[in-house]
Amino acid sequence: MADPQWGEVVSAPVTLQAKTDQSIVVTGVRVDVITTESVPTTGQVIDAEGCGSGIDVRPFDVDLASQPVSVKPTVTKAADGSQKRGPDLPFKVSSQDPEQLELRFPSVQGDVRFSITVDWVSEGKPGSVKLDNGGAGFRVMGLGGLPRHPLSALLKQTTP
Repeated sequence: MADPQWGEVVSAPVTLQAKTDQSIVVTGVRVDVITTESVPTTGQVIDAEGCGSGIDVRPFDVDLASQPVSVKPTVTKAADGSQKRGPDLPFKVSSQDPEQLELRFPSVQGDVRFSITVDWVSEGKPGSVKLDNGGAGFRVMGLGGLPRHPLSALLKQTTP
């Protein structure tokens, strides 16, 4: 979940790895909105925590409000005010050399379900794979007024 007033950005890691020893070249990533609804008015938010992997990350900003949905390399600002654009497509992956995309959602409005399609080429033949969580899609939402709890605080609580 993300809430611009907190200055937080939700992200979705996508690890890409070839199924065979043959390398593939990732040529595109598309995000398609399945549904958009209002943020729920009841419930609670549990903030995910934990360490990531040791793999290099390719961050991309996703604008779910644009049509079509915009997926662009993340631009970061250094302390001196300069800007640096993250790595772009295309890039190569293999079974021994995976890559991780980090889809970042800096300005989520509402409760949005979406799918991800990755386009690739191997041995001159194009292909694609659609990631849609078994048809349910993946979900991001703004926080609205829901209360937040860090996962670590909940795990520390003991039961009688």
